[in-house]
Amino acid sequence: MKKLIALLGLTLILTSCGSGAKETKQETATESANPVESYLAIKDALVKTDAAEASKAAKAFLKSNSNQKLHSSLETIANTSDVKIQRQAFETLSMEMYEVVKANNNETPLYKQYCPMAFNNQGAYWLAAEEEVNNPYFGDLMLHCGSVEEVIQ
Repeated sequence: MKKLIALLGLTLILTSCGSGAKETKQETATESANPVESYLAIKDALVKTDAAEASKAAKAFLKSNSNQKLHSSLETIANTSDVKIQRQAFETLSMEMYEVVKANNNETPLYKQYCPMAFNNQGAYWLAAEEEVNNPYFGDLMLHCGSVEEVIQ
């Protein structure tokens, strides 16, 4: 009976160790995700007004980014905890990502969305994987402010 309990305990320990390795593989997969997925991770963090998460997503994107046009905006987002600055850099990143997406064929449609009230009514665009508007420039203050301007396929 003691051997059975010891064997069960050892099995539990080994199982726990194994799940940690899976998390490491998942983190690596996130870092090497395609540019659209990486961009959308930043957008989603800004929708939640989560500067730390936006910074983390931008740092992961930087590791896999090979497009020099995206680099400056990504560095700004990655290196600040000020969500206002991140959102300004995200506007530039969004316009650059729009050009990248338009130049490539997408497996799934993306939605170019627009908020006319962003940046003191100057307006700003972003890309989304869903048609429902979730505004990264205002977050929960005006979550659904905006409209779909274009479907990119």
